[in-house]
Amino acid sequence: MDTKEYTQQIVDDLYTLPKDKIVEVMDFVHFLKEQMQHQSIPLRETGLTPQEAFDLRRRLATFEDDWNTSGMDEYDNL
Repeated sequence: MDTKEYTQQIVDDLYTLPKDKIVEVMDFVHFLKEQMQHQSIPLRETGLTPQEAFDLRRRLATFEDDWNTSGMDEYDNL
C-alpha cells in the first residue's frame, strides 16, 4: 500500500470509532509527530561546522530549564 492508501484506510477506520477513541488516536499522532521533531539532524545537513554547532548548543543550553518547565508544551501548539 502507498501512503495515500494507508491514509484512506485510517480515515475509513476512524469513522467507525467512538469520539473518545478518535481523541486517543489524535493524541498518538501528536506524540509521533513530536518524536519525529526531536530526532537528530546530521551535522552535515545543518551547514554548521562542528565548532559552530558546539557554540550554538552551548548558548542554547541556558534556555533548557525554561523550555522544559511544565506548561511550556502549550507553546508548541501555538
